[in-house]
Amino acid sequence: MKLRLVVILIVAGAVFTFLGGRGLLVNILPATDIYDQECDWTKLHKNQRVHVKLDFVIEPFEETTDEDNRSVSQIYTIPDLKSDEDGYVNMVHYMGIVVNPKDYAAYDKLVDDSWDWWDGEYDQLGERGYIEVDGYLRKMSSKEEGFLRDYLKDWNYSDSEIEEAVVPYVLMKNQTPIANIAMFGGGIIAFLAGILVAVLSLILKK
Repeated sequence: MKLRLVVILIVAGAVFTFLGGRGLLVNILPATDIYDQECDWTKLHKNQRVHVKLDFVIEPFEETTDEDNRSVSQIYTIPDLKSDEDGYVNMVHYMGIVVNPKDYAAYDKLVDDSWDWWDGEYDQLGERGYIEVDGYLRKMSSKEEGFLRDYLKDWNYSDSEIEEAVVPYVLMKNQTPIANIAMFGGGIIAFLAGILVAVLSLILKK
């Protein structure tokens, strides 16, 4: 029983310390606005901090469910909008953003608003609202990237066009600094508690 408790405390402590520490690091890194017209999506990298006001998002290309077939998360599609020499806006690259069920309604509304803007129903992108996100980029799994590629195939993209268009990252929403500090501190406490229990168990055995 004590051995199990020691293992749980040490492993949980290490995990939470790592996650909290990584979150704090992301919090202090300079942020990139992926909607900046000067931002080159082909040069984005893993763990890069991103702060963006999302005003154009389209349908999810992947959904994760639990054993009861309840939705756990969806990956919505973020296009890279760029204007050409004639002023026409094109979607030139695509990545994803992980969204939890409590935020589905807000993102579904943003999808509808995005297509309305694309179809010319209103002029200023974002005038119906946006979603502000502070987070970091995670490398897509091969499964996630496959879903995005299939999604673009349904739009009749060729294989070569898909190869150029896919940016294999998903935007993960970061915890607040306070939440990361709590996670980091709690992890350290749990880890040290596990060490202490182990040491006391050895002393009491003598």
